[in-house]
Amino acid sequence: MRSMKVNGIAVATAVVACSWLSFLAPTSNAQNFDFFYLVMQWPPAFCNQPGARCKPRIPRTFTIHGMWPQTNSGGSPQDCPGAVPDVRRSGQVDEATLGLMDRQWPNLKRVRRGNGNSQFWTYEWNKHGTCSGWSLQRYFRATVDRASGVDLLRELRSNGIQPDNQLYARNRFGNALGRYSAVISCNNVRRRRTISKQIHEIWLCVHKDGSRIFPCARGTRFRNCGGGAIVFSS
Repeated sequence: MRSMKVNGIAVATAVVACSWLSFLAPTSNAQNFDFFYLVMQWPPAFCNQPGARCKPRIPRTFTIHGMWPQTNSGGSPQDCPGAVPDVRRSGQVDEATLGLMDRQWPNLKRVRRGNGNSQFWTYEWNKHGTCSGWSLQRYFRATVDRASGVDLLRELRSNGIQPDNQLYARNRFGNALGRYSAVISCNNVRRRRTISKQIHEIWLCVHKDGSRIFPCARGTRFRNCGGGAIVFSS
């Protein structure tokens, strides 16, 4: 009887241990990617879109949109197990990292209560971060650390490209950001009764372990930017 009881305890302990290890282990989709895109967005280009309901005051520097796992073939794993209802309230991201996120990763949209930042982070974690195979702390800290290491606005300005609502040749953006071999993504803006393309996002390649930004293997590419000049909105 005692032996059975001990065995029962041993079995129960093993079950609990296995359950805990399963919780800690990467999800089945984790690591099924080759690198990340660190997506940096230009707030004025997001907020001048028809129907955009942005906060009265938005940053005038590039802010984080997200960090998305990617495959070399062009795929993007999404919606892996590990979703949480609220990143800030999860208790899984330390206060120092949350403070950096509030500054570098703001929700630009107007919300009824609070600043809406955690709503934005939660969406990004549930859609993209869950497929990193990382903890929330590691994912968000790596994202803000990599974003802290670049100043895209300064690099554009140093090459004579200002956020002044003027048109700039595509190759000027490519040359200014050439060391990243990034994806330069555009959207539409109404300008002097015509529709032009404007710089919206810059996608930087980040090593799979999150340790560094590196030049994207496919070279500088333009996404939805047309063939003409591009506006840098103020």
